[in-house]
Amino acid sequence: MNATTIDLKKNIMWLASYPKSGNTWFRMFLANYLKNDEEPVSLDEIESTPIASSPVDFEETMGFNPFEMGLDEVDLYRPDMYKIITQDTEDENEVFYKKIHDAYTLNTNNIPIFPAEVSIGAVYFVRNPLDVCVSYANHSSSNIKRKVKLILNEKGDVAGRKTGQLRQIMLSWKSHYDSWKSQTEIPVHIVRYEDMKQTPMETFGAIIKFLKLDYDKERLGRAIVNSDFKLLQQMEAETGFKEKAQFCENFFWKGTIGNYKEHLSEKQIERIVTYSKETMIELGYIDSKGKLTV
Repeated sequence: MNATTIDLKKNIMWLASYPKSGNTWFRMFLANYLKNDEEPVSLDEIESTPIASSPVDFEETMGFNPFEMGLDEVDLYRPDMYKIITQDTEDENEVFYKKIHDAYTLNTNNIPIFPAEVSIGAVYFVRNPLDVCVSYANHSSSNIKRKVKLILNEKGDVAGRKTGQLRQIMLSWKSHYDSWKSQTEIPVHIVRYEDMKQTPMETFGAIIKFLKLDYDKERLGRAIVNSDFKLLQQMEAETGFKEKAQFCENFFWKGTIGNYKEHLSEKQIERIVTYSKETMIELGYIDSKGKLTV
């Protein structure tokens, strides 16, 4: 199927973030809110919000094995892939929620990877890069030095090399945030991880309104309780979680604010803060004098 020959449907809502910024936690909340049940949904029920870099989806939709193609060549097909996927519904009101860790970038034909023609909007989750660094190192069973280097790398990317997921261009942490904030093609609602933790009713409620879902305070509170981080940790311990990396002990690790203080050296903190200073000031992670606030 050629995406240029179909009538496009605007029915994708992107759930975008740099890794380890609360995306999966939100997906569990959303699954609970949508199901609207008294009991928490299982971890498996976030299959309804799959990652957009799935090589299986790419091959099934486009008919090519992405690992037999060049990385930039795959990106040439990704916009059409998402356009075609939007047709896979008989319900005109169905929304596809797609998790992504990609920065907002263009392919070598100068076409956005994520086409505005089929995009309702994007919720962008952002977290203090110091905590991201530590959590990401735990998730990928990598040393912290490598993750410090990655979140400062303007050419940073992950996956795409014969295994796992499609290549995702992430840039640096600050440029990842800037890429989504500064683009004007897709409406974006920016959410701080720290606000999800500290003011959940207001923060999750604002997302529900951005998603244009029916807002119900009781339902909202129940979904927040049913996706509580400690509950997710317990569920993972009991049943496992398929999104956990192979050598990672827990996907839902600590989820705390300020965990970096126990793991990063003063030099590593200084490197990240110096490089990301303007963005961290904008997001309230440091004050105008460069002092950490979290």
